[in-house]
Amino acid sequence: MLPEPNWSLTHCRDNQYRTEFAEVVRVLNEWLAPYGGFEGKDLLDFGCGEGTAALGIALQHKPNKVVGIDPGAKVWKCLANGQAQLGLERLPENLKFFQIEPDAQLSSLGTFDIVYSWSVFEHLQQDWIVDRLKAIRGVLRPNGVMFLQTTPLYYSAWGAHFRTQLPVPWAHLSMQESLLFEELRKGCASADEANFLRTQIFETLNKATAPGLLRACEEAGFQIVRKFCTCTEESPPSELIEIFHEEILTTEQLVFLAVPS
Repeated sequence: MLPEPNWSLTHCRDNQYRTEFAEVVRVLNEWLAPYGGFEGKDLLDFGCGEGTAALGIALQHKPNKVVGIDPGAKVWKCLANGQAQLGLERLPENLKFFQIEPDAQLSSLGTFDIVYSWSVFEHLQQDWIVDRLKAIRGVLRPNGVMFLQTTPLYYSAWGAHFRTQLPVPWAHLSMQESLLFEELRKGCASADEANFLRTQIFETLNKATAPGLLRACEEAGFQIVRKFCTCTEESPPSELIEIFHEEILTTEQLVFLAVPS
Protein backbone atom coordinates (compact mmCIF):
# COMPACT_ATOMS: atom_id res chain seq x y z
CA MET A 1 0.00 0.00 0.00
CA LEU A 2 1.30 3.44 -0.92
CA PRO A 3 1.79 6.08 1.81
CA GLU A 4 -0.82 8.81 2.08
CA PRO A 5 -0.18 11.59 -0.46
CA ASN A 6 1.10 14.91 0.83
CA TRP A 7 -1.20 17.92 0.65
CA SER A 8 -1.90 21.22 2.39
CA LEU A 9 -4.92 23.53 2.37
CA THR A 10 -2.56 26.48 2.75
CA HIS A 11 -1.97 26.20 -1.01
CA CYS A 12 -5.67 26.84 -1.74
CA ARG A 13 -6.52 30.16 -3.38
CA ASP A 14 -10.01 29.27 -4.64
CA ASN A 15 -12.73 30.04 -2.10
CA GLN A 16 -15.26 27.70 -3.72
CA TYR A 17 -12.76 24.86 -3.64
CA ARG A 18 -11.94 25.55 0.02
CA THR A 19 -15.66 25.58 0.88
CA GLU A 20 -16.30 22.21 -0.75
CA PHE A 21 -13.11 20.58 0.54
CA ALA A 22 -13.36 21.82 4.12
CA GLU A 23 -16.73 23.38 5.02
CA VAL A 24 -19.02 20.94 3.21
CA VAL A 25 -17.05 18.05 4.66
CA ARG A 26 -17.26 19.60 8.14
CA VAL A 27 -21.07 19.80 7.87
CA LEU A 28 -21.32 16.24 6.58
CA ASN A 29 -19.13 14.99 9.41
CA GLU A 30 -21.18 16.86 12.00
CA TRP A 31 -24.46 15.35 10.76
CA LEU A 32 -23.05 11.85 10.44
CA ALA A 33 -21.08 11.76 13.71
CA PRO A 34 -24.02 10.19 15.66
CA TYR A 35 -23.93 7.32 13.13
CA GLY A 36 -20.23 6.64 13.57
CA GLY A 37 -18.78 9.26 11.24
CA PHE A 38 -16.59 8.41 8.25
CA GLU A 39 -13.70 6.41 9.66
CA GLY A 40 -13.57 2.87 8.33
CA LYS A 41 -16.79 3.34 6.34
CA ASP A 42 -17.66 2.84 2.67
CA LEU A 43 -19.16 6.02 1.19
CA LEU A 44 -20.94 6.88 -2.04
CA ASP A 45 -20.99 10.50 -3.23
CA PHE A 46 -24.09 10.73 -5.46
CA GLY A 47 -23.47 13.55 -7.96
CA CYS A 48 -19.93 14.30 -6.89
CA GLY A 49 -19.22 17.01 -9.47
CA GLU A 50 -15.45 17.55 -9.56
CA GLY A 51 -15.05 15.33 -6.51
CA THR A 52 -13.77 17.99 -4.14
CA ALA A 53 -15.85 16.95 -1.11
CA ALA A 54 -15.13 13.27 -1.79
CA LEU A 55 -11.42 14.07 -1.85
CA GLY A 56 -11.77 16.07 1.37
CA ILE A 57 -13.33 13.10 3.15
CA ALA A 58 -10.82 10.62 1.74
CA LEU A 59 -7.83 12.71 2.86
CA GLN A 60 -9.10 13.90 6.24
CA HIS A 61 -11.38 11.25 7.77
CA LYS A 62 -9.89 7.78 7.09
CA PRO A 63 -12.85 6.12 5.35
CA ASN A 64 -12.35 2.64 3.97
CA LYS A 65 -13.35 3.96 0.54
CA VAL A 66 -15.15 6.85 -1.12
CA VAL A 67 -16.79 6.32 -4.50
CA GLY A 68 -17.84 9.42 -6.42
CA ILE A 69 -20.29 9.21 -9.31
CA ASP A 70 -21.43 11.91 -11.73
CA PRO A 71 -22.79 12.04 -15.30
CA GLY A 72 -20.38 14.83 -16.25
CA ALA A 73 -16.76 14.58 -17.42
CA LYS A 74 -15.87 17.14 -14.73
CA VAL A 75 -15.47 14.17 -12.38
CA TRP A 76 -12.02 13.63 -13.92
CA LYS A 77 -10.82 17.10 -12.84
CA CYS A 78 -10.32 16.05 -9.23
CA LEU A 79 -6.59 15.35 -9.44
CA ALA A 80 -5.74 18.45 -11.47
CA ASN A 81 -7.73 20.62 -9.06
CA GLY A 82 -6.09 18.94 -6.08
CA GLN A 83 -2.66 19.56 -7.55
CA ALA A 84 -3.46 23.24 -8.11
CA GLN A 85 -5.20 23.93 -4.79
CA LEU A 86 -3.57 21.49 -2.35
CA GLY A 87 -0.22 20.61 -3.89
CA LEU A 88 -1.55 17.04 -4.09
CA GLU A 89 0.75 14.62 -5.93
CA ARG A 90 -1.82 11.87 -6.55
CA LEU A 91 -5.28 10.79 -5.48
CA PRO A 92 -5.50 8.63 -2.35
CA GLU A 93 -6.01 4.92 -2.88
CA ASN A 94 -9.34 4.95 -1.03
CA LEU A 95 -10.95 7.30 -3.59
CA LYS A 96 -12.50 6.16 -6.88
CA PHE A 97 -14.61 7.97 -9.49
CA PHE A 98 -17.05 6.76 -12.12
CA GLN A 99 -18.76 8.77 -14.85
CA ILE A 100 -22.21 7.23 -15.19
CA GLU A 101 -25.56 8.24 -16.62
CA PRO A 102 -27.93 9.89 -14.11
CA ASP A 103 -30.45 7.02 -14.41
CA ALA A 104 -27.87 4.21 -14.35
CA GLN A 105 -28.15 1.26 -12.01
CA LEU A 106 -25.93 1.55 -8.94
CA SER A 107 -25.74 -2.11 -7.89
CA SER A 108 -22.44 -2.71 -9.72
CA LEU A 109 -20.77 -0.21 -7.38
CA GLY A 110 -21.29 -2.43 -4.33
CA THR A 111 -22.95 -1.47 -1.06
CA PHE A 112 -22.26 1.42 1.28
CA ASP A 113 -22.51 2.53 4.89
CA ILE A 114 -23.16 6.15 3.90
CA VAL A 115 -24.60 7.71 0.76
CA TYR A 116 -24.53 11.50 0.56
CA SER A 117 -25.57 14.08 -2.01
CA TRP A 118 -24.85 17.81 -1.91
CA SER A 119 -26.71 20.32 -4.12
CA VAL A 120 -27.65 17.69 -6.69
CA PHE A 121 -31.31 16.77 -6.35
CA GLU A 122 -32.59 20.16 -7.59
CA HIS A 123 -30.98 19.28 -10.94
CA LEU A 124 -32.35 15.74 -11.16
CA GLN A 125 -35.08 15.04 -13.70
CA GLN A 126 -38.26 15.28 -11.67
CA ASP A 127 -39.81 11.95 -12.65
CA TRP A 128 -36.56 10.20 -11.68
CA ILE A 129 -36.46 11.40 -8.08
CA VAL A 130 -38.23 8.44 -6.46
CA ASP A 131 -36.38 5.98 -8.70
CA ARG A 132 -32.96 7.45 -7.81
CA LEU A 133 -33.82 7.38 -4.12
CA LYS A 134 -34.82 3.73 -4.52
CA ALA A 135 -31.52 3.07 -6.28
CA ILE A 136 -29.68 4.65 -3.35
CA ARG A 137 -31.78 2.60 -0.94
CA GLY A 138 -30.74 -0.50 -2.90
CA VAL A 139 -27.00 0.04 -2.30
CA LEU A 140 -27.31 1.24 1.29
CA ARG A 141 -26.54 -1.37 3.92
CA PRO A 142 -29.30 -2.18 6.44
CA ASN A 143 -27.67 -0.07 9.16
CA GLY A 144 -26.57 2.63 6.71
CA VAL A 145 -27.60 6.28 6.48
CA MET A 146 -28.30 8.73 3.65
CA PHE A 147 -27.53 12.45 3.85
CA LEU A 148 -29.20 14.73 1.32
CA GLN A 149 -28.81 18.48 0.91
CA THR A 150 -30.38 20.52 -1.87
CA THR A 151 -30.42 24.27 -2.50
CA PRO A 152 -31.75 26.55 -3.86
CA LEU A 153 -35.16 24.95 -4.21
CA TYR A 154 -36.96 26.05 -7.37
CA TYR A 155 -39.68 28.21 -5.80
CA SER A 156 -37.30 30.05 -3.49
CA ALA A 157 -35.99 33.53 -4.18
CA TRP A 158 -32.92 32.38 -6.08
CA GLY A 159 -34.28 29.09 -7.38
CA ALA A 160 -33.41 29.97 -10.98
CA HIS A 161 -29.67 29.83 -10.14
CA PHE A 162 -29.24 33.32 -11.65
CA ARG A 163 -28.48 35.28 -8.47
CA THR A 164 -25.14 36.66 -9.64
CA GLN A 165 -26.28 37.60 -13.14
CA LEU A 166 -29.87 38.64 -12.31
CA PRO A 167 -30.11 39.70 -8.65
CA VAL A 168 -33.91 40.01 -8.56
CA PRO A 169 -35.52 37.58 -6.08
CA TRP A 170 -38.22 35.33 -7.57
CA ALA A 171 -37.61 36.81 -11.04
CA HIS A 172 -38.20 33.37 -12.59
CA LEU A 173 -41.68 33.22 -11.03
CA SER A 174 -42.77 36.82 -11.55
CA MET A 175 -41.31 37.86 -14.91
CA GLN A 176 -42.53 37.00 -18.37
CA GLU A 177 -40.04 34.42 -19.67
CA SER A 178 -38.90 36.41 -22.70
CA LEU A 179 -38.15 39.40 -20.44
CA LEU A 180 -36.48 37.17 -17.88
CA PHE A 181 -33.94 35.89 -20.40
CA GLU A 182 -33.48 39.37 -21.86
CA GLU A 183 -32.49 40.61 -18.40
CA LEU A 184 -30.31 37.54 -17.84
CA ARG A 185 -28.39 38.30 -21.04
CA LYS A 186 -27.68 41.84 -19.78
CA GLY A 187 -26.12 40.43 -16.64
CA CYS A 188 -23.90 37.92 -18.42
CA ALA A 189 -20.47 38.50 -19.91
CA SER A 190 -21.53 36.93 -23.20
CA ALA A 191 -24.44 35.44 -25.08
CA ASP A 192 -22.81 32.02 -24.67
CA GLU A 193 -22.85 32.36 -20.88
CA ALA A 194 -26.51 33.39 -20.93
CA ASN A 195 -27.42 30.51 -23.23
CA PHE A 196 -25.57 28.04 -21.01
CA LEU A 197 -27.37 29.27 -17.90
CA ARG A 198 -30.71 29.07 -19.67
CA THR A 199 -30.39 25.69 -21.40
CA GLN A 200 -27.96 23.74 -19.18
CA ILE A 201 -29.00 25.09 -15.78
CA PHE A 202 -32.45 26.71 -15.69
CA GLU A 203 -34.23 24.42 -18.14
CA THR A 204 -32.92 21.32 -16.34
CA LEU A 205 -34.10 22.35 -12.87
CA ASN A 206 -36.93 20.38 -11.33
CA LYS A 207 -39.73 21.98 -9.32
CA ALA A 208 -39.56 19.70 -6.30
CA THR A 209 -40.44 21.24 -2.94
CA ALA A 210 -39.08 20.32 0.48
CA PRO A 211 -42.30 18.47 1.47
CA GLY A 212 -42.32 16.72 -1.90
CA LEU A 213 -38.74 15.51 -1.52
CA LEU A 214 -39.42 14.19 1.97
CA ARG A 215 -42.48 12.32 0.69
CA ALA A 216 -40.44 10.88 -2.18
CA CYS A 217 -37.83 9.70 0.29
CA GLU A 218 -40.43 7.87 2.36
CA GLU A 219 -41.95 6.37 -0.79
CA ALA A 220 -38.50 5.05 -1.70
CA GLY A 221 -38.25 3.13 1.57
CA PHE A 222 -36.57 5.56 3.93
CA GLN A 223 -37.42 6.94 7.34
CA ILE A 224 -36.45 10.57 7.96
CA VAL A 225 -34.49 10.81 11.22
CA ARG A 226 -33.37 14.45 11.11
CA LYS A 227 -34.26 17.40 8.91
CA PHE A 228 -33.40 21.08 8.69
CA CYS A 229 -34.54 23.88 6.41
CA THR A 230 -33.20 27.37 5.86
CA CYS A 231 -35.30 30.25 4.58
CA THR A 232 -34.44 33.25 2.48
CA GLU A 233 -34.27 36.65 4.19
CA GLU A 234 -36.25 38.33 1.41
CA SER A 235 -40.03 38.66 1.66
CA PRO A 236 -41.89 37.33 -1.37
CA PRO A 237 -44.04 39.80 -3.33
CA SER A 238 -47.75 39.74 -2.55
CA GLU A 239 -48.69 38.65 -6.08
CA LEU A 240 -46.73 35.43 -5.59
CA ILE A 241 -48.22 34.78 -2.15
CA GLU A 242 -51.62 34.89 -3.88
CA ILE A 243 -50.49 31.91 -5.97
CA PHE A 244 -48.06 29.92 -3.82
CA HIS A 245 -47.79 28.99 -0.14
CA GLU A 246 -45.43 31.45 1.52
CA GLU A 247 -43.47 28.60 3.14
CA ILE A 248 -42.74 27.13 -0.30
CA LEU A 249 -41.52 30.52 -1.55
CA THR A 250 -39.21 31.15 1.39
CA THR A 251 -37.75 27.67 1.97
CA GLU A 252 -34.40 27.81 0.24
CA GLN A 253 -32.51 24.77 1.50
CA LEU A 254 -33.47 21.30 2.67
CA VAL A 255 -31.08 19.05 4.58
CA PHE A 256 -32.03 15.68 6.00
CA LEU A 257 -30.80 12.30 7.20
CA ALA A 258 -32.69 9.12 6.39
CA VAL A 259 -32.27 5.45 7.22
CA PRO A 260 -33.84 2.38 5.62
CA SER A 261 -37.35 1.88 6.99
